[in-house]
This record gives sequence, C-alpha cells and structure tokens, in this order.
Amino acid sequence: MYEQELIWIVKQLLLPPGGLVLMCLIGLMLSGRFIGKFLILLAIAALYLLSAPFFAQQLAQSLEQTPPLDPQSLNARQAQAIVVLGGGRYLQAPEYDGDTVNRLLLERLRYAAKLSRQTGLPVIPSGGSDWQQGKPEADLARQVLEKEYGVSVLAVENRSRTTWENARYTSELLNRLKIKKIILVSHAWHIPRALTVFRNLDIDITPAPTGYISQIGKQYSFWDWLPSAQAFQSSYWVLHEYLGEYWYRLRNT
Repeated sequence: MYEQELIWIVKQLLLPPGGLVLMCLIGLMLSGRFIGKFLILLAIAALYLLSAPFFAQQLAQSLEQTPPLDPQSLNARQAQAIVVLGGGRYLQAPEYDGDTVNRLLLERLRYAAKLSRQTGLPVIPSGGSDWQQGKPEADLARQVLEKEYGVSVLAVENRSRTTWENARYTSELLNRLKIKKIILVSHAWHIPRALTVFRNLDIDITPAPTGYISQIGKQYSFWDWLPSAQAFQSSYWVLHEYLGEYWYRLRNT
C-alpha cells in the first residue's frame, strides 16, 4: 500500500467523524465496563462541542493568528510572484463538463486574483493529483485564473499531493525561475502549517491568509450553542491542521 493512502486511512480514523465513530464502537464493545460507558459519553460530548459554532470559533481562533495582508504594504515587500496552494478538486462536475476546482481552492484563487490585480504580480498555482488521477489541481487552477479571472499565470507546480510536497516542489520551481520573494495564499486556518514547511526553505514569504473561520469581536448568542454541520466542518479543518503539524514534527525528529 502506498504511503499517502495509508496516511489517509489513519487520518480518517483519527479525525472526526471517523474518530468519534471508532470511539463509540470501542465503547459499545466494552459497554459492560466503566471505560466503555466513558468512551461513549466522551464521543457524544465531543460530537456536540465540535458541532457548536461557539466552540468551533474558539478552536479556529487558536489557529488563525496570522492577520490579513495589509494592501498598503504590498509594494514595499517587493515580492516577485504570488503562490496559491491547492485546496481540492470538484471531479466530474456535470455543469462544467469535467473536472474543475472545488470551493476551497476557488476561494484561494479569487483572493490570489485580487492580489495579482493590485500588485501586477503573476500567479503560481501549486497542487497535483491524488490516487483518483485526473487533471492536477494546479492545471485546473490555471484554467480558472486565466479564463475566468483574466490573471497571468507564470508557471504551475502540479506534482504535489500534500502541503509538505507543495513546499518542496514549489521551492524547486522558484529556484529555476530565480524567484526569492513570494506572497503565499491559502486559508487562514491552513497558513500556519504552510509556513512551517515553507520557512524551512530559502524563500522570503509574505503570508496572505483568506477565508477566516473565526470572527474577532463576534457577539455570541443562544444560537451559537446549537449544533450545526457548518461548525462541525470548521472544527474538522482546524483539527486536521493540528494533526498535520504534529505529523510534520514527528517526521523531523
């Protein structure tokens, strides 16, 4: 079995909802003991908290520490290109007659296009294909940027399948292009992990987060304690990033 497929399976069993289902199954098998009842109650409590908008917001705030990019400082930074990291594909989209970018990647591309218009800098999408094959994310991103946003794409990095590979292969491409300073676009909850791997390389990086989950100064109400699928999805993304950070630390030890 390939390493990436094995990592994906382990990830699905650790993160919600897979991890919660696994916890419940173990609890049911041990239901005659205290530990079994405890695991079931713990899974139910975790399911509620991860689904509560208030908790999801607090969880996201712990990760989204990078402030938005100040447009006034863009020229002073003298970046040479905008690198936008892949976020996924929408495979066999019937309304587009084939594969295209998913909504996460589209959010990143929209912001990258905005920055490109503000600065005049070209964009470099990064992202390959997983075991599902099909067109790489970067190639699909190029189509969207050029045809839908009218933005210049300098080159694409279309081999990577993970954030770590994003950094590795993008660095090789930037070295060939003699680019040392970039603006790095990704979601606010993904930027910390991306910076962890990109800053190990000889590149001057200006982070440009987008798509914040947390809302600073938000006034919470009764409704923020009611479970929602959107909050659960947000919690999943944040926990995915923490798990990824921990995995990278293990690999570097």
